[in-house]
Amino acid sequence: MAYQIFISYRRSGGEAMAYLLNEKLTTLGYSVFYDIESLTYGKFNQKLLEVMDECSDVILILPPNALDRCVNEDDWLRLEISHAINCKKNIIPVMMKGFEWPHVLPDEINDIRFYNGLDVSFDFFDSVLMRLIKRLYVNNNESIKNEKSIKHILVWGDFDNAILEKLIYRLNLSADYYVELLIEPLEILSKNLMNIDSIILMVTDVTKLSNYAFAINKINQVLSDYVKEGGRLICTHDVIYRRTRNEKLQEMYGCQITNFLSAPEVQYVKTDFCHDEEAFAELPESFFLHDGEICWGDLAPDVDVYFKTEDGIPLVFAREYGKGVCIYMNSGDYKKHPPRSILKPEKNFVLLLKASIAFSYK
Repeated sequence: MAYQIFISYRRSGGEAMAYLLNEKLTTLGYSVFYDIESLTYGKFNQKLLEVMDECSDVILILPPNALDRCVNEDDWLRLEISHAINCKKNIIPVMMKGFEWPHVLPDEINDIRFYNGLDVSFDFFDSVLMRLIKRLYVNNNESIKNEKSIKHILVWGDFDNAILEKLIYRLNLSADYYVELLIEPLEILSKNLMNIDSIILMVTDVTKLSNYAFAINKINQVLSDYVKEGGRLICTHDVIYRRTRNEKLQEMYGCQITNFLSAPEVQYVKTDFCHDEEAFAELPESFFLHDGEICWGDLAPDVDVYFKTEDGIPLVFAREYGKGVCIYMNSGDYKKHPPRSILKPEKNFVLLLKASIAFSYK
């Protein structure tokens, strides 16, 4: 197995942070070498250096006094650091609370003190994780490209992933598509979005993209940059509702959702613009979805409405943003579970989503 990231740590004080980083990074899709047995027992294993040779990034966890034993020539952490420096690996020191650089380090590893490290605590771990991810070479190496022209789609929903898996199965996308389910929106920051065809965010219950305001703003900005460069962002229901605090997304969509009306069954009617543009041709002229609610707000003048209610409330609309497009779908109110349009999922909701994935301005 080829690894991307090597986690180096000393057992006395660093094992909990090493475990947490391994769990988070693995969940985010990275290939991480983290072997607690090999790293903490017995004589130094030369094979560990061979594993490090495969990796582009080395995360060096530094609890208090982590480098004190590096005065010994046969100290395994000293050998790992020396090898990483000599191989010009992207080394990211992660300095835990209480860590201080020794006054003197062996010449062969002295340069480690000048690497751009991160101060970390368990209390503010998520913010540090975001900063660490940005520094990973594996995310910034533009030579890493998909070998095939697969259309990579990222999908996140604020409900059970099993429901999303059922929905994706019903989409019946061709082999040209690879759909990746995200555990949390924060994972978007770890992706090379140059290779992403579409991002789908299904927010059904006023769910924020993060519990931290700075993380919300960062995710919003990354999505903005993604669409400006030609990406396709598909969102549902509450993602641009005022209480989710996605102010940048509201700006991108040209709308802030401020009004809602309980409506277990919602009638979708194609607009004249939809006909003129010959868009969403797979959908019938009029149909019903069990959305649970109608959400709407004032639209910017350049927003194009494709489906509306009989009373003229917009249900599906799109807006060009930079080189890309933002598409909004109404479906989504969450009670004990997502609405039937998503939960089932209903045929015309599937067709709407599938057409949105293929959508582009002519």
